[in-house]
Amino acid sequence: MNKERISFLLKRYTANNISREDYDELMACISRSADDQDLYELMEQEWDMLNEVHSFDEIQREHLYQKITADPRFSLSSEPPEKPVFHFRRWMSVAAGIFIVLSIVLFVAYKAKQTPAQQALVYYEKIVPYGKKIQLSLPDGTQVWVNSGSKLKYPSNFTGSKRELYLEGEAYFDVTHDPKRPFIIHTGRVFTQVLGTAFNIKAYDSNKMSVTVARGKVSVGLQRKLLSVLTPNQCLSYNQLSGDSKKYKVNASRLRWMSGDLIFDNTNLGEAAQVLERWYNVKIAFANPKAKAFNFTASFLKHEDIDQVMNVLSELSRFRYERNANEITIK
Repeated sequence: MNKERISFLLKRYTANNISREDYDELMACISRSADDQDLYELMEQEWDMLNEVHSFDEIQREHLYQKITADPRFSLSSEPPEKPVFHFRRWMSVAAGIFIVLSIVLFVAYKAKQTPAQQALVYYEKIVPYGKKIQLSLPDGTQVWVNSGSKLKYPSNFTGSKRELYLEGEAYFDVTHDPKRPFIIHTGRVFTQVLGTAFNIKAYDSNKMSVTVARGKVSVGLQRKLLSVLTPNQCLSYNQLSGDSKKYKVNASRLRWMSGDLIFDNTNLGEAAQVLERWYNVKIAFANPKAKAFNFTASFLKHEDIDQVMNVLSELSRFRYERNANEITIK
């Protein structure tokens, strides 16, 4: 197989400017070489570029695969086609943008031959409401503490060469060591990869996230860019809008929210209010927005109630507050 030629055809195909002759050549090559490793690597590269732009998750890929490959026009035969399988240009005019999906199908159809068990994965989704926290054990024995207002999606079983899951919000992971299968957490476009370690991920804001390492070593990166490698007592913050990242030292022993300890370390009142809303399932409003800028340090141990916390904060920050059921107004 001429790798340069196939790469050229794949790029023309995903760019939607492939000719009829080139399209037939590409499909014939895929039919003949479905088990060719070089072809797989080229398709993997095209897939990575598409997925970086469109961020298709596992469930979306499975849905697209099942829906489109049910059409016999997309089956990959063992012999080169003698005539066009379908009118490509005419069909393209019916479904604008479907060329992206076709590229996904080519990749997934090949991958299905290599690891069919992965296509049958069932994902669980844990949604933790405000005021609650949960601890769970993953199929590989990894322990996870999921904070309030968070969502964790993970497979019923880890198959293949990677252990992957998806997080929105905050969770602490104590990962079972497995040198043959890296453990990967996706938070938006950022992925955090380890073999076996303990660390915390905070990503409540869709554009901002942070990773703090308590034990072991963690790499944080994008699809084609390594942001940083972290060791114990190091934290990385990343802004997905600006692309800015910052690595700094922390005291990881202060990560104690899993056991019910609420710790604020040089935190402003505005950020603290967001934490308290999730922690106690309350709404906090500011009569004077300037109060949000006040910084303080305080620790609240073993699930102290919201009134105890607000009384301490009002003394530290010299404000008054009113509480009406689950609504608090800072004066």
